[in-house]
Amino acid sequence: FQSENYSMRNLAFELGSEANFSEVSAIYGFSGETHISHMESVMAQSADILHPQLKEFGGPKPVVIPVGADQDPHIKLTRDLAYRMRKFLVELRGDYISIRGKAASPELMQAAEAALKDLAAGKVKRYEEHIDLTDIQISDDTGLAALQGTIDRLIINLEIDHGHYGFMPPASIYHRFMTGLTGGKMSSSKPESHIALTEDPKEAGKKIMRAITGGKQSLAEQKKLGGEPDKCSIYEFLVFHLSDDDKELLELDAECRSGRRMCGTCKKDVAERIERFLREHQQARKAAVDMLPEFGIKP
Repeated sequence: FQSENYSMRNLAFELGSEANFSEVSAIYGFSGETHISHMESVMAQSADILHPQLKEFGGPKPVVIPVGADQDPHIKLTRDLAYRMRKFLVELRGDYISIRGKAASPELMQAAEAALKDLAAGKVKRYEEHIDLTDIQISDDTGLAALQGTIDRLIINLEIDHGHYGFMPPASIYHRFMTGLTGGKMSSSKPESHIALTEDPKEAGKKIMRAITGGKQSLAEQKKLGGEPDKCSIYEFLVFHLSDDDKELLELDAECRSGRRMCGTCKKDVAERIERFLREHQQARKAAVDMLPEFGIKP
């Protein structure tokens, strides 16, 4: 849990020193009525994303974060924070590479200069706030970009050796999330909106039977006008989890839109499938947990 992870909590505190109230207010709409704990949660989320790059977990590495499109501003903030925590910026400038000391101490600048000279990739010239690598014996853009990456990794390792983080900006991949069973977003604080893998299969089936669908208000209207499977949480369960047969899904879609398939039929079918899936999954999970001692892991 985040509350028990002291390295993440400490990182959240440090990230907070790189963001200000006006910035996070513009992103999240904070006002004078916003609780401090709500503001702190923003830094906790950013720390959670950057946490795998801590030295104790192998150091800086490329990471990809799955998010919904509405979370894009938060990912951008986290990328900015990762950049601000860096002590150097390695830039490709035409035919030379510049290593700019954003907040590097004289000791760190000296170490970077020595490391670049040891690399022997070109002529090293140090200035007050940056170091340039010129006369590089590479002419093509691909080779220069590769050298830039090599130097950036070298500088990242130097930052870590001197007690800093050297974070890489996290990448993101955007997902379409399932509609909650109650019609809005799924939420851990609203158990009726989702089905957990540890849920009692029978209770999960009951949730399915109570779920909001894309059907019409009455049976007669449904038969006449058809349903809207693209707005149906039950149909989404089939698409995302319970059917890998595209032909079946197309047939169900057509039957729903034409009014030949009623919501009650779909709910009963999906309830049976989800109950069967949960029973099998929970049995397999228990078997896996029972095997943990064989690998020296305490359940």
